[in-house]
Amino acid sequence: MPVHIVTDSTSDIPHALAEELHITIVPLTIQFDDESYRDGVDLSADEFYARLRETKHLPTTSQPPPALFEHAYRHLSSFSEVVSIHLSHKLSSTVDTARRVAEEVAPDRITVVDSGSASIGLGLCALAAAKAAAGGASRHECVAAAESVAARLHVAVALETLEYLRRGGRIGRARAFLGSLLHLKPILTVKDGEVFPATRVRSRQKALDELAALCTRYPSISEVAVLHATTPDDAERLAERARATLPGVPVLVGRFGPVLGVHGGPGMLGIAVVEGDGAT
Repeated sequence: MPVHIVTDSTSDIPHALAEELHITIVPLTIQFDDESYRDGVDLSADEFYARLRETKHLPTTSQPPPALFEHAYRHLSSFSEVVSIHLSHKLSSTVDTARRVAEEVAPDRITVVDSGSASIGLGLCALAAAKAAAGGASRHECVAAAESVAARLHVAVALETLEYLRRGGRIGRARAFLGSLLHLKPILTVKDGEVFPATRVRSRQKALDELAALCTRYPSISEVAVLHATTPDDAERLAERARATLPGVPVLVGRFGPVLGVHGGPGMLGIAVVEGDGAT
């Protein structure tokens, strides 16, 4: 029986790639005052970031309603097994909702995985599972592929400001940076499913240098992904540095979607690397 991969919109997987690998993406919701939008469906990234800069009230985000998971699971589990991979439970209840619905629909055909990450970190886990599925892997093998990437994943994200994280209440351990930033640029990472402060630098160029340095910290890197919110030129420069440092290693370039944009704000730039190749 074939295996189908499901993830949520915070994975920030480029749509063309998701379609190519037959990944189903369940959208979270963005709320601007009394208007609701499905992440990646009703509001483009350009429209979102333009509106974010202008709004007086920070938009809010919410997990997908159970009905969206139920619709996807009932349809998919009728002809295939499902591996559903989602952002860290410490950042959202999305994965908990997915588990409840999976238990109700087809617990013998659906496995739900907590990636312990978000954005392209989650995306790389889902992509690994989807590539395994495309190669004929079983449901358990697809789960193992996702969990292997999650265990070898390193993420760094540079922000222009912590203000959006602070206002959204998702600052986590990065709260240690508040009150001492002045004009410094914070760089965050994700550990054990939670946002942690990594370091802080004095300029955008130094932030780019710090992100690029992630490509040199490990003896073996098998994959790299670079994402931006509103600065495609910075993303391309960072990707070129990754390609020069790691010739032959695939480098995916994408964009932070609206849900991550609510919490990180314009100017966000990030990189994720997968250490080793997972071979035992």
